[in-house]
Amino acid sequence: MKTFDQRKSPRIRQRFRVKLLRQGVDYTLEGRTVNLSQKGAFIRTKHYRSFQTGEPGEFTFFLPPDFTGQEKIVGLQGDAVITRIDQDNEGIGVEFIKSLKQFERVTISEVAGKIRYKKLAQYLASFEDLALSQFVAAYPNGFLVEKSERFLDKDVMFQFLTDVVEDEQVLEQLRQGTVRSAVLEARVIEIAKRKDVTEPDKITIGRSPNNDIVVYNKLVSRKHAYLQVSSEDQSCFVVDAGSSNGTFLNGTQITPHKKYKLTDADEISIGPETKVLFFASKAFHTFLSELKP
Repeated sequence: MKTFDQRKSPRIRQRFRVKLLRQGVDYTLEGRTVNLSQKGAFIRTKHYRSFQTGEPGEFTFFLPPDFTGQEKIVGLQGDAVITRIDQDNEGIGVEFIKSLKQFERVTISEVAGKIRYKKLAQYLASFEDLALSQFVAAYPNGFLVEKSERFLDKDVMFQFLTDVVEDEQVLEQLRQGTVRSAVLEARVIEIAKRKDVTEPDKITIGRSPNNDIVVYNKLVSRKHAYLQVSSEDQSCFVVDAGSSNGTFLNGTQITPHKKYKLTDADEISIGPETKVLFFASKAFHTFLSELKP
């Protein structure tokens, strides 16, 4: 006979593919659920030894059309904590922060290519706590800022579409006219290396989820380009990895497998549709200080 808790939270025995975001870094589990309930799951994965009890993470469960009745795979995404490491069954047990039915529903395209970024307003709200030297130490490789085609003001280096701001201090400056709302929602991608990749000297860019910077666009190659940062002076270089649709620097297509040095506000096009601007850490800090005097 089933207990009350078992009836209240029945187990789904069908196996689903799982993806984990841990400590701000995308980490594909390469595992599948053995069972899944509204409260938690047991996930069998060959990487179980790399986890620790009590470790938090953002989990996405991929539900196939034959289970959901939808035309495409559906992702359910939410936070959970690892509660046990099972060596005998080679997996991990996780407990959900919210019930599975409260998980955010995401489409497969969003799951496969979700770019991990912060909005410029978030950096603007926090950078004052860090002196320039501390900021550079925290973000040594610089940033890529997503570029829009809408240039509304020649004094603003990049634009974006929405004006959603949550920081009260920034809101006050908006009311006083000292900060333009047109830059606060810009998406900023820190140039950083993931922990679980095999090429330590390259920060890879591409459509495949195992890149350091994932760009989900059908015109972007799985392994499209990469960045290299000099250990001597932190100079940053861009290299096209032999992509199908090319990488462009300030509008000019670069030669595959050749290094090109980047300077502040250089425009990099990953294929014909995805454009970002490069900023070294010092230049980005200066830009923030000018936005928020």
